[in-house]
Amino acid sequence: MTEPSRADSWTSECWGRLRFAVALEGFTLITLVLVGSTLKHFADIPIAVQIMGPVHGLAFLFFLYVLVEAISARMIGGWAGLRLLIGAMIPFGGFVNERWLARKAKAIR
Repeated sequence: MTEPSRADSWTSECWGRLRFAVALEGFTLITLVLVGSTLKHFADIPIAVQIMGPVHGLAFLFFLYVLVEAISARMIGGWAGLRLLIGAMIPFGGFVNERWLARKAKAIR
């Protein structure tokens, strides 16, 4: 049995980072929409949105950075990147995309 090459471990690390970024972005969007907005409008607690808004913003920026990195490294194509970007703007879309990426990464290995 041969050891994985350095390139293989880098590719595996990049797939893992992309899946993590997609899941993190999806989780923060759901938290912002379902928890933050609900607390703001129904319980008059605006602090939830004031906290989760910037947290989601940072998660989204991290997602964009990793997405551009993946496209630049030719791990995914432009259409796949567009799918991930659109999914990031739809609640629960991030979770669908994370599972899609898991299948895609498994098929490549």
